[in-house]
Amino acid sequence: MKGPVPMPPRNTMMTDTARRGATSAAPSGAAFTLGIAWGLLGVLVWSGSFILTRFGVQTTLGPFDIIALRFIVAGLLLAPVILRRGLAWRRLGPPGLALLVVGGGAPYALLSAAGLQYAPAGQAAALIPGLMTAAVALIGIRALGEPLTPRRMAGVVAVLAGSITIAAVSAGPGQTPGHAIFLCAALVWTGYVMVLRRSGIDGLHATAIAAVMSALCYLPVYALFLPSALATAPFADMAIQAIYQGVGATVLGLYAFNQAVRRLGAGGGAALSALIPVVTMGLAAPLLGEVPGPIDLVAALLITAGVLLLTVMRGHGRR
Repeated sequence: MKGPVPMPPRNTMMTDTARRGATSAAPSGAAFTLGIAWGLLGVLVWSGSFILTRFGVQTTLGPFDIIALRFIVAGLLLAPVILRRGLAWRRLGPPGLALLVVGGGAPYALLSAAGLQYAPAGQAAALIPGLMTAAVALIGIRALGEPLTPRRMAGVVAVLAGSITIAAVSAGPGQTPGHAIFLCAALVWTGYVMVLRRSGIDGLHATAIAAVMSALCYLPVYALFLPSALATAPFADMAIQAIYQGVGATVLGLYAFNQAVRRLGAGGGAALSALIPVVTMGLAAPLLGEVPGPIDLVAALLITAGVLLLTVMRGHGRR
């Protein structure tokens, strides 16, 4: 769904303005309140994307349909960005462009949606962003020269402990394939984030590249070769998925996060984004009937704590 499927929150997806805001003085009371409001909106949008995808694959639509609806809308909406700014070919090169599209576009979204056929939305919201953050920290030691300090190592351990708890302890019947798919989704998203950090492309441009290229590459394959339920699905189901996933999760969530970072700094934005696992579990209980057990809650809190250690401390420059 980063959204994608949600375009999960990450402090690497800031505009240049947001980066400048992250280094500014402490926000005033009004700016702080507005930043919290924007950040919570982003959290709700991305959490809602997990919920809506889970609902869709359990009712009238399949993963292929949901991803097609998402990128029809997102591709059209973001096409003007590509017409103005291009594909950043010189900055990305073929490997970078491929990683950006795979990790931020249709392949990542397909993996997330496929995993949600087997496992609850709350587990997806905990495993995918958490494992991605831990993987970026570990790969960044060599690829980006980022030191793995004791505090950040504790974050990796917390994320992995929570993830193992979900996968090995709380896994219900038939959920293991979903967990394995979530791991794959986290890994391809890691590639996307690494490309963002190395290239310095801002979040809107990167999202536009992934969305437009996904529309151009995925939609013809979907139309010609993949199974579709669009002919029989209710129009309301299709409209909700198209609008929420294509506009909300792809564009609004990113914009809200960037606005939060402008007012709170990178650390504050990352702190709010770490709420996604808990918020998703909270929404899944009344909306999907997926009531998390005590083990799931403990695992989600472990992953949240790990993400905070890995992102907030980095955002404040304490390594």
